[in-house]
Amino acid sequence: MPRKTNRSVNPSQPKALFDEQQEATFSLLALQAWSPATAMAPQQRNRLYIAGGPGGNSIGPAVHEYIAKSLGLDWTCEFLRMSSIDDVMRLYRAADFAGGLCDELVKILGACNTVYLTADQQLCGSNTDWVGIYDAILARKPDNHPGKIGLVYGAGGASRAAIYALSAKLRCRTIYLVNRDDHEVAEVLRDVHEHGDVYKPQIVHVRKLSEAKELEPPHYIVSTVPDFEAVTAEETQARNILTEFLQRPSPSKGLLLDMCYHPPMTRNLKLAKDSGWSIVQGFTVVACQFRVQWELWTGKAIQTDEVFRLTEKLIRDRDEALPLVRSNGYH
Repeated sequence: MPRKTNRSVNPSQPKALFDEQQEATFSLLALQAWSPATAMAPQQRNRLYIAGGPGGNSIGPAVHEYIAKSLGLDWTCEFLRMSSIDDVMRLYRAADFAGGLCDELVKILGACNTVYLTADQQLCGSNTDWVGIYDAILARKPDNHPGKIGLVYGAGGASRAAIYALSAKLRCRTIYLVNRDDHEVAEVLRDVHEHGDVYKPQIVHVRKLSEAKELEPPHYIVSTVPDFEAVTAEETQARNILTEFLQRPSPSKGLLLDMCYHPPMTRNLKLAKDSGWSIVQGFTVVACQFRVQWELWTGKAIQTDEVFRLTEKLIRDRDEALPLVRSNGYH
């Protein structure tokens, strides 16, 4: 399958930060073990897979099949309710495989969320989270200048992509990390310092509200947590820190991007908007990732405006149909 690389799509750039984690070792070896000897010709490959579980309400298949038709490709996209990496890899090595995603299996795959075929017919895993964050921020605030302060709210898997986008791409000089669990923060700090890009960010773990009040406010905030009301003391403390930064009087407010898109307007987005901040909704990040994924799979550019509109519509329709359950909001 042909592959075109542009300025924002270069899987070798984030590899040091994302792909060398211990959890990723098996998946990368498995990807490279795929043999092209039994493969069909590129034009005969027509299946895309979203691997995870339990799923079932993903907007991915509908958007991917729409994009395929817009490119004149008779491709289908299927959500796989699988929990075994072995089962997923068997499908990824099938002769008619064209590309795939791994969302719920990200912990097993390291930070690999997109799989594509290289020009020499090898399976390659990449990460598009950071590109989605980076492109979505630049689309909203194209006048970025290095040396600003960023904040990442949450310390789960997506936080690493956020740190990479803010530090290596937007060139934030300092990144605040706010989270309810100190152990998760310690793991993020370990990963970043062991596998970080050449451009090492200065990360400040903000633990208390009193600490936040003494710090310079951030210009960018990336929220990587589900849309839950704070319940525990730790959740409340983290929420209060975020609120302090958002509501602090300032002549120039920054931008908050929320990776959660269920609901489309989250608590954090509402708070930021009411406090005078610019906001980027989660579906924008998703739509940016769709663009990057299709460039990796086909080497072709897609009509982004229509994909943005379709992504937003599907997310809003799903939000109206589904109850607001304790879901991570990333499907």
